[in-house]
Amino acid sequence: MMKRIRQWLRMSSRAHIHEQPVHDLSSCVALLDRFLDGSLRYPLEWDDFVSWPHEHPGIESIRNTVADTEPLFFSRDLSKWAQGRAIVLDERNRIAGILGLPARELLVEHRMPPNNRLQRTGEG
Repeated sequence: MMKRIRQWLRMSSRAHIHEQPVHDLSSCVALLDRFLDGSLRYPLEWDDFVSWPHEHPGIESIRNTVADTEPLFFSRDLSKWAQGRAIVLDERNRIAGILGLPARELLVEHRMPPNNRLQRTGEG
C-alpha cells in the first residue's frame, strides 16, 4: 500500500516526494545521460537533482554546475539551449573520465527539449 502511495506522490502533478536520484558518480553520469537523451525516469527527476543540495561535496559541486544551466533551458533562444546542453555534456564527460567511461559527443538538435516550460505552455 505504501509503495503505491509513494509512486502516486512521486508522479503526481499536485504533490511530489523529493527523491535523490544520484547516490554516487556512476548514478550522476546515468542521470546526466538520461537528461541529455530526454529519457528521465519520472517527470521531476532532473529537478530532484538540481534543486536539492547533496551531502557529498563532489556531487554537490556537479549539481551546482548543472543547476546554473537551468535558465538556458527556459530561453526562447535555441542557441542558449544548445549552450546549456554543451555545459551538461562537458560535466558528464568530465565525470565519465574520472570513472573510466567513454565520452559522449554533442548531437546537434534543432528543437526545444521536451521538458522545456516554453514548449509545454507557450510561456517564456
